[in-house]
Amino acid sequence: MLPERARHESICADAFTTSMELLARRTRGCWRERQMSPRLASSVDVEAATTTLPPDRASRTARGGSLLRGHGGSRPQGSIVVIGAGMTGFKLCERLFRLAGRGRFAVTLVGEEPRPAYDRVNLNRRFGGCGEEDLRLGGADWYRDHGVELVTGDPATFIDRGERTVITRQNRQFRYDQLVLATGSRAFVPPMEIACRERVHVYRTLEDLNAILALAKDSSSVAVIGGGLLGVEAAKGLRDLGLETHIVDYSTGLLARHLNPQAAAVFNTNLAAFGIQIRNNTVTERIDVRDGRPLLRFAGQGELAVDFVVIAAGIRPRDELARDCGLELGPRGGIKVDDFLQTSDPLISAIGECVSHRGVIYGLAPPGFLMSDVLAARLAGRSRRFRGAGQSCSLKLPECPVYALGDYQFSGNAVTHVSGGIYRQLVLDGRRVVGAVIVGRNPEIPRLQEAVESRRRLWRGQIVEFERTGLLWPDSHSDEVALWPAGAAVCNCMRVQRGALSQAVARGCTTVESLAAFTGASTVCGSCKPLLAQLVGARPAELAAPGWRWLLAASLMAFLIATAIYLIPAIPAATTVQGGWKLEPLWRDAFWKQVSGFTMLGLIIASAALSLRRRIPRLRLGAFGWWRAAHGLLGALSLLVLVTHTGLSLGSNLNFLLMLNFLLLAAWGGLAGAVTALEHRFTGYLGRRIRQVWTWLHIALVWPLPALLAFHIIAVYWF
Repeated sequence: MLPERARHESICADAFTTSMELLARRTRGCWRERQMSPRLASSVDVEAATTTLPPDRASRTARGGSLLRGHGGSRPQGSIVVIGAGMTGFKLCERLFRLAGRGRFAVTLVGEEPRPAYDRVNLNRRFGGCGEEDLRLGGADWYRDHGVELVTGDPATFIDRGERTVITRQNRQFRYDQLVLATGSRAFVPPMEIACRERVHVYRTLEDLNAILALAKDSSSVAVIGGGLLGVEAAKGLRDLGLETHIVDYSTGLLARHLNPQAAAVFNTNLAAFGIQIRNNTVTERIDVRDGRPLLRFAGQGELAVDFVVIAAGIRPRDELARDCGLELGPRGGIKVDDFLQTSDPLISAIGECVSHRGVIYGLAPPGFLMSDVLAARLAGRSRRFRGAGQSCSLKLPECPVYALGDYQFSGNAVTHVSGGIYRQLVLDGRRVVGAVIVGRNPEIPRLQEAVESRRRLWRGQIVEFERTGLLWPDSHSDEVALWPAGAAVCNCMRVQRGALSQAVARGCTTVESLAAFTGASTVCGSCKPLLAQLVGARPAELAAPGWRWLLAASLMAFLIATAIYLIPAIPAATTVQGGWKLEPLWRDAFWKQVSGFTMLGLIIASAALSLRRRIPRLRLGAFGWWRAAHGLLGALSLLVLVTHTGLSLGSNLNFLLMLNFLLLAAWGGLAGAVTALEHRFTGYLGRRIRQVWTWLHIALVWPLPALLAFHIIAVYWF
């Protein structure tokens, strides 16, 4: 099997290369043959876009126009026709121009919808009042500036592989050297009788959503058929509009493809708290009409009357064009492609939700974007293969997000934490985390994503801690994106990691827009824009904790005083009544020694109490940075009192051990405090690791101190 597959891939690669070379030569001949003035080219473009022509003439016009338009006189190497002007097709063009530059290819985008590409992932923002323009991925200027011929509202209806021609509904014809199918998917409507179709809509396109919003204006109730990602998203948006909302789903729990029964039960409870009524294990047989309103009749389980119905029961790949022109399909539908994203015709590629790759149909946006990257690289002459993609997904409801990460359906060991409306589960292969299911907010999502993708090995203590608290890293600073691990995904849609973003910032990307243009982050759903703003807008002083300068000064003072006490010899005792230090009674007189001793004990206890600010959740008065600075100041002050208590004498026996322990504790605490204060000046992960190690050493030195102090006090008062 392996040699045969390798042979097939080699043949496909050779065919792709050969076809591009031949077509480039043929294009150069066509260019010489059809060279014309810019004015004539412009008139041809207008005619091709507005007039139905005979097939032969329309074919020549479409080809000539797409080769000439917008390239500033450069010579295109071939014409690429992309069927599907949605997100995936747009991303392909964007990546292709980034890799190959403008003018190398003449690109035509043929779309069914009456508008350019828009952000379908973030479509639910329309429920909150987001305008159509805010969802657009590229305006008319973008297509014109990049020399892309955009066809909207005129879907492709047939592919003539022999003539290498795409024919649209309006009988326009476009010749291609390379054809890309990015036809996406269609909404699945369960088999049922529907009597009032004007009040029943699917939830898929911007036109669908506009129709739903129009119905919602004069309605008070709605039923959403489907309890998957799209169904829940639509139901929450409609509920936020004030409608009585019902979810009707045939499965035992919502998000059944992603959540196990226990996780689904937690999510059902969370969603019901928003007033959404959920009907699980319910099959809709038909939709009748009663008093002009839809009436849902269920299989042996009663009926439900509402003002309108939204169907969001899943999607199916749009593979009808491929089927009609004889391309091979996958076992469960979808256009079959190899690792080069080529179909059974070497001149035709396919990407996105319409694809079946190794028998897998990806119904998610990120795998489609990865396919766009791979195909753009191959069209630009680079060697890339698509070896599959993860099926991690998320439901970004601010009040109750859901994450299914990595191989979350792997049949390995599972470690689960459930508390209130929170469900967190790790899927382990041995002690390596390969998947996770999270219901509810979790501050560790970025680090958890990175751990899942790298199949990180966990310590037993981490697993025990997760079962107890639901967290793997209780001291995580995941709210500051600059401190995330370099491999943590900041943009899940485009799979852009924090390390790549930090490198882009170092290279001069100083605005969110330039960072997005350079890396692609935030160009899909836009939910990560605040994180990008942190990276480009937060300077070191802004990332520093409050009171960091005071902490730095106190820490350096503590280190220097502790070092001086250890190195400077003890103050000698006076040999005569008139000689000696005037302050000598402070460390000689029993009364003053008790005053300084108990003062120092009080300062130590107060300093230790301040460190509890982080350990006790209820202590939230003031910023933690100021508490930490006060801890350092009290530590430095206790060292000054120590000088008056001992006269710089290190003592002997147990007193010497007590003195040595306290000086090491103070000195190491000073170093740890200085690193903590300056942590924002280090590379995020490096600074955090140094701070963690030194802080734990400082804490370890605390443990002998109570016992040594107790022995010291007993020795003074008992003996």
